[in-house]
Amino acid sequence: MTGPRNYTEFDCDEDVFGPQRDSLYIVVPIITAYMIIFVTGTIGNISTCIVISRNKSMHTATNYYLFSLAISDLVLLMTGLPQEIYLIWSRYPYIFGSTFCFLRGLFAETSGNATVLTITAFTVERYLAICHPFLSHTLSKLSRAVKLIILIWILAIGMAIPQAMPLQIVGVNCPQCLVVDTVIDHAFEVSTFVFFVAPMTLITVLYVLIGLRLKASRMVKRRISTNARVQSSSSRKVVKMLGHPVGRSHAGPITVKKRPSDAERGHLPTKTPD
Repeated sequence: MTGPRNYTEFDCDEDVFGPQRDSLYIVVPIITAYMIIFVTGTIGNISTCIVISRNKSMHTATNYYLFSLAISDLVLLMTGLPQEIYLIWSRYPYIFGSTFCFLRGLFAETSGNATVLTITAFTVERYLAICHPFLSHTLSKLSRAVKLIILIWILAIGMAIPQAMPLQIVGVNCPQCLVVDTVIDHAFEVSTFVFFVAPMTLITVLYVLIGLRLKASRMVKRRISTNARVQSSSSRKVVKMLGHPVGRSHAGPITVKKRPSDAERGHLPTKTPD
């Protein structure tokens, strides 16, 4: 197929651009699945945002991260999925214009970047809560979580712009939204490292450390439980020894019998002669 710069002189011809749409038995199931994802995802994420925002008891750092994840999902669903559904139905011409061509790439990259950074920040919070609880208690302020989320979104948008700028409308007779020129050299490689390799490595290391800490904590609890059972058994033995003195434990308690009187024996005492 010819490069993007040579598309300006061609009409929308399948001999040049390939089939405009796949077979219906492929397209219809994909569009149906996308529509189900769009409806359920939109309702679910909006409900999450409403529940967290209206309940003051849910205003915690963890729920703020979940709120950020819901917003990033909504951005991707609302701006990317409708265009994607249309492009599955008709690959060309692109009817949404140059602005939406740019915004499509911008919102998609922003959503992905924000999601990765939010999950990474959430993992760091979980690591601090489990492995360094005192430090986590000191740093667990809602204002700090809000500032971190705002910083995440600023970084996500800033790193998404170089990835979206190469997207332009190509062609006059048959416009298409394609990647034309690279604005920043090695932007894709930098984005891959910052938003995939580094977060994945950090998340993996932190979860390994969390697992080791939980394993060590479980072993300590098991050791404490074993010691407690041994001490309890020893205490019961001591109590039994105190309750049954040595020499009487097998014979049972000693009872003192009263000597029966003569009357009880059934005869009177013999009278001695004067």
